[in-house]
Amino acid sequence: MLLKKVTIHKYKSFLTEQTYEVESQITRIVGKNESGKTALLEALAKSNYFEDNTEFKFSKDLDYPRGELTKVRNENPAAITCEYELSDEDIQKIEDDFESGIIQKQIFSVTSYYDNTRTTTGVSVDFSVFKDWLIKTFGVGDQGKEFINEADSFSNLEDTVTENSTLPGMKEIETELEKIKDASGGCKNSLEGYIYRTFISPAIPKLWYFSDYFSLPCRINLNDFATGKPTGSLSSEEYKIAKALFELSGLQIDDIQSESNFETFKAQLEATSNSITDDMFEYWTTNQNLEIRFDIEHAANNVRYLNIRIYNSKHRVTLPLKNRSKGFLWFFSFLVWFSKIQGDKNSKYILLLDEPGLSLHASAQNDLLRFIDEKLAPEYQVIYTTHSPFMIDSLKLNEVRTVYDTQDPKIGSVVSDAVEEKDSDTLFPLQAALGYTIAQNLYVSPRNLLVEGISDLVYLNHFSTILKDMGKEGLSDDITIVPVGGADKIATFISLMRGNELSTVCLLDTFTNQSAEVRLKRMVEQKIIADKKILYYHSVIGQTFADIEDLFSKNEYLELYNGAFSTSIKITDLDVDKPIMSQLKRINGNKSFNHYSPANYMAKNIGTLTFSTETIEHFEKLFALVNSKFDLS
Repeated sequence: MLLKKVTIHKYKSFLTEQTYEVESQITRIVGKNESGKTALLEALAKSNYFEDNTEFKFSKDLDYPRGELTKVRNENPAAITCEYELSDEDIQKIEDDFESGIIQKQIFSVTSYYDNTRTTTGVSVDFSVFKDWLIKTFGVGDQGKEFINEADSFSNLEDTVTENSTLPGMKEIETELEKIKDASGGCKNSLEGYIYRTFISPAIPKLWYFSDYFSLPCRINLNDFATGKPTGSLSSEEYKIAKALFELSGLQIDDIQSESNFETFKAQLEATSNSITDDMFEYWTTNQNLEIRFDIEHAANNVRYLNIRIYNSKHRVTLPLKNRSKGFLWFFSFLVWFSKIQGDKNSKYILLLDEPGLSLHASAQNDLLRFIDEKLAPEYQVIYTTHSPFMIDSLKLNEVRTVYDTQDPKIGSVVSDAVEEKDSDTLFPLQAALGYTIAQNLYVSPRNLLVEGISDLVYLNHFSTILKDMGKEGLSDDITIVPVGGADKIATFISLMRGNELSTVCLLDTFTNQSAEVRLKRMVEQKIIADKKILYYHSVIGQTFADIEDLFSKNEYLELYNGAFSTSIKITDLDVDKPIMSQLKRINGNKSFNHYSPANYMAKNIGTLTFSTETIEHFEKLFALVNSKFDLS
């Protein structure tokens, strides 16, 4: 069974009804601080929380929008409506008891109210299939079959069966109908009520909520668990997650108190620590030299404590769990708390994660995202909130919903698809995630050719294709062209490439920006990049100054320029011995122009343009030089 859609009627900052679609695996809720993200998860959690917890029950006084509370003082308003879709498995279980076709794959809704009652709509049963099942199952004769088929409702069927109880099978059907009615919960339609309460309701996924508040303590008073309630040393959240740890390990408090069973107890602790360590470090790549260890501390007055310590095999020391980073503590606590529901094979869960991994470094957030994708999503629907770009998969923006506080006292918080959101602050994490992905995708090749702009990329790709079609040498297929957006950014990109241990060659116009040239020379002096890995266009055509545009014959580049800007500059307007770009700038009133426009014109008119042998040879020589630079160690 899947949660398909959620409608928040009115809850805290949601002053107007808001509806959002839920993905079959992961739904990512993005918004600023105080936008309503936590309230969105809370409302959903309270609709069917996985355990009896007063903190996850609706309270009209605490949860209903304060500005309208007096209006509903004597009412029981709806808080949230969840739409679910029956799975094939759900339908099969019903059909196994009845007949194929008695219920179709369908959507039904559960509405939760502020008094924590619920109503259900949309469960529809094929009454004719049910009647056929009764006839076949209980051996009804022709006369009884005729009476049953005439019944058009459950109550009408009851009356018919009672009136004809002496006919074959009718007494047995009467008993069956009584059983169904008794188990229907008083629903108007007894058959639909019975099927819902017996088959559908138990299959509705429970909601499991996790936030930073559920943090495992590093020192646990074991006597607390002998009495079954926390003392002042643990908060209620700490007590619950510590209890989850014991449930995970299968530890019995009696074993702790009994010295005779201490070895068994110790073995269980070690098995638990090994299991958690294996799970933890499958996805925690930040530091692989750590191990989780549990120790028993004997204190005064026969009080025993469970100490959770982290052993560093590199430095050969142990430290209390609290001395590790907040990010490590969050990840470890999450795994322990998650184990509580992971061990329950009799129920289905939807996981609600509020700002997961907020204290994690960017690379560790990527580990967490991988954990959610690989470990959680295949088994559970996951809904999590975030404002971190590193917790957003830019290839799955369709899974993103945004939450935005309008600051309008009549509207409050609103939920929308990412593509509909207009608030720039709300969209910023999505834009950052997209930019980060684009940047990362530039580094997928082990060989990267840094060029200054997009126009270089267009020209180089086009002429490489032409040369390869002619059977000549073009740019090697394993080289990725990376436009950096200007000569002043070359040094920064070289540093990034070096950090990723990638092979890099620079192909540049002759420098006009002195500061950029100085930065590049400094990087050569510091051996960040070798001088032999830097190539200039002027070295290809044997001039002292050149841009990529000077690889074209001047007539051919003028054709691109005039076509792009609807001008009519002639070759006679130019000095054939000087670089073309500075001359065109002079003719343009010393105003710069978009270098990409002529390249774009070329790309759009590929079929009608031809290039001279001179131009083709310039690019062929260039590609041979570039390829050779990558072969240099």
